[in-house]
Amino acid sequence: MRTFIAIELSPDVQEYLSGVQTETQKHCRRGNYTPQDNFHITLHFLGEIDPSDVEYVKEAMFEVGQRNRVFDLKLGQIGFFGKGDRGVLWAGLEKNDSLQRLFFNLEKSLERQGFAREKKGLSPHITLGREVEPQRSFADVQKAVVLEGKSFTVEKITLMESVRRGPRLIYKPLYRQLLKGYRT
Repeated sequence: MRTFIAIELSPDVQEYLSGVQTETQKHCRRGNYTPQDNFHITLHFLGEIDPSDVEYVKEAMFEVGQRNRVFDLKLGQIGFFGKGDRGVLWAGLEKNDSLQRLFFNLEKSLERQGFAREKKGLSPHITLGREVEPQRSFADVQKAVVLEGKSFTVEKITLMESVRRGPRLIYKPLYRQLLKGYRT
């Protein structure tokens, strides 16, 4: 099973980002755009794991939930990870110490459970599209589409399974761990 640990986004943040995505498409020739219900922030990509390893991941996530409080994040700006004339279009996040602490604690807890650390560290973003080709340049898209500094609250982390159904990826929550201070 192909898995990752993520921060899920509320429906209103997903809807807002879908509008941003639509606006960016006006400045791009083409792209493989992420469905709105797949918007998330990846904390740790586990990749292929055995179903029996899920319990170890849950233990690590439980530890992290006990050590990290609910916190707010704020959207930053549009960006690209470029590959030639195409790239990954993403919505960035403002620097946040609570997010960095959450990531650091998750890495340590997963390592104690026998999982490798994330090779690239944390580059917090929300993927809006892949293989996106701007009409002129990535910089033009960044100038034309500005994110509001929309804030949202992180209350939990989620173990997700990535399942392919035809051409579409579906992210299926397997386990959610609330953070300290969560209120219903």
